[in-house]
Amino acid sequence: MSRGIKRMYLRDITPSTSDDYFLVGIVIAKQSPRSFPSKRDNTERSVCNFTFRDSPSHYVNIAIWGSSDYVNYTTQQFHIGDVVDVISPKANFNRSSEQESKFQPAVTCPFTLTLNEKFSNIKMHALEDCAQFLPLLRLPTQPPTDFLLLQDIHANSQALCGKFINILVAVQSLNAVRQITTKEGKLLESREITVIDQSHSKLYVQLWDADNAYRAENWLPRETVLFIANLRVDWNEYKKAMTGTVTSRTIITENPSTTEANALKNFARTAPVKPRAVLTQLATNYPDPNSITNIMSCRSVWEKAMTGGCDNFTALVYAALHDFDIDGLKPVSVTKCKYCGLPVSEETFTCVNFDCPVQSSGEMMQCETMFDVTVKIADHTGSLNNCRLIPSVTESLLRCNVTEFESLPDEKRTLLKWEYLLQQCKIRLMVLPVTRELSKPLFSILSLEKVNVKELAVNMPMI
Repeated sequence: MSRGIKRMYLRDITPSTSDDYFLVGIVIAKQSPRSFPSKRDNTERSVCNFTFRDSPSHYVNIAIWGSSDYVNYTTQQFHIGDVVDVISPKANFNRSSEQESKFQPAVTCPFTLTLNEKFSNIKMHALEDCAQFLPLLRLPTQPPTDFLLLQDIHANSQALCGKFINILVAVQSLNAVRQITTKEGKLLESREITVIDQSHSKLYVQLWDADNAYRAENWLPRETVLFIANLRVDWNEYKKAMTGTVTSRTIITENPSTTEANALKNFARTAPVKPRAVLTQLATNYPDPNSITNIMSCRSVWEKAMTGGCDNFTALVYAALHDFDIDGLKPVSVTKCKYCGLPVSEETFTCVNFDCPVQSSGEMMQCETMFDVTVKIADHTGSLNNCRLIPSVTESLLRCNVTEFESLPDEKRTLLKWEYLLQQCKIRLMVLPVTRELSKPLFSILSLEKVNVKELAVNMPMI
């Protein structure tokens, strides 16, 4: 506590407020110090910016100015999440220029605060009321429903390139902190994380400042939810995908206290992470396969899937069914973990996926047995191998569930096979294209029905 001067709140500061006061609040964002030569005497000056909050409705940007030694030392004394006393700040009600606003977080206060090496100070709050400020860390600085889905970011890459957007995501994985030396010889610390939401399985996000890079040490995959306000998104040519970058405008709210965040957290705990499991979930939950009307040939589907650089896509294909092996030695069913969607050990009935939340939660694993049938489809342009029928489609074709099918005699299975084998069909696909991590595309069949010659002749594409 600072003695001899009065305590104030951000809501009370006006243009006529003198500098003899102090504020108590929590640091919700912080940037690394920047240095440059002074125009007055050519000495080196430094500045560090951080964002400070003392109530749900009031948060402000603060700049610490001074010599490089002073600014570097001072900023090492506090971090995001610390409760601090801001002593004798100067309020500046001059409207920030458009250039300045490009490099600062959006705040609610109509002023900025400046701390000067000679007249101001910042120190850790010493009283026992620090806990009352901690809930402020879990309140997003933007409206809780004002965010884009990851699917929309990937689908609108051209329109969103270079834009700043809000996202609500769960942490999927974290890479180690890396040190990078710039052309000017400055050492930077960065960290890449991968995040997910209910609409898409991946967005890479780069953390460039030391505070956030080390703050991420406490983030738990499939547990930590982040509301990231003003994330810059760009096309990454190396990854062939949209990626996000945390900049000086960005504020990250951990595990926000919102209904949307709680729903995402429940989803993330059981969301699939492996490409095949991800595709299976997307295909199984596709709302209306009949809405897929874009007709493509097998060749055009394959070429688009192998090109990469695009999100999962759907297609309507007119093709014949090949390799419909349901009466041979090939298994037609699989037992999967309900949590991660991957096959379980048939000997022990335990999940062998180390990323599965069951491994760390100690919960009892739940399994389900379902159809697991792959087919080959072909038209006059080529073929697509290993197209997996989603279980509901297999049940529809065979007119029975997996338990009933396993009790059928071989003769009955063969009859069911020849009802569709080599028949011309109308097939709706969902495709997961190649990526840096996925060397071959994956195909799921959302619906399949036989088609008459007239419809085939009208709709069969030439190439």
